[in-house]
Amino acid sequence: MRLTRGQWQPLIPERWRTVVVGVIPLSTAVVGVDYLMGERGASLTEIERAAPIQVWGAALVASGILTLAGYIGRWRHVAIIGLHLGGALMITLGAGIGVETIDAAGGFRWPWLYFAIGIASWGAALGYWMQVEPPPCDRPCRGR
Repeated sequence: MRLTRGQWQPLIPERWRTVVVGVIPLSTAVVGVDYLMGERGASLTEIERAAPIQVWGAALVASGILTLAGYIGRWRHVAIIGLHLGGALMITLGAGIGVETIDAAGGFRWPWLYFAIGIASWGAALGYWMQVEPPPCDRPCRGR
């Protein structure tokens, strides 16, 4: 028996796509609220100690709010800015957590979760940007 590719197109229906896409800004905002509630200095990574914990929290909450506002208002550039900011923050924080927790015995689940949200944020931002800005042509383009 030979396996062949099916005809199914993996598109999520709009109602559920809203839930899936909404997880990204909600995750950054929830992490931000957690930071705003405070952390013990001893449990913070070097990267987290690079700025007051409230700065990290406010930036994460702001990224979530910007992204949600962009979604609700249908403002692509606002959503892109929020997603890019959230992705950069989550990957930066994930790197700090990874440096301090990953060892031969494991410890990679927390940084991975931060990286996953960061990568999803950047992927969404890039996808929305591609809808706004057409890719450059390598030869003369028709209509431009």
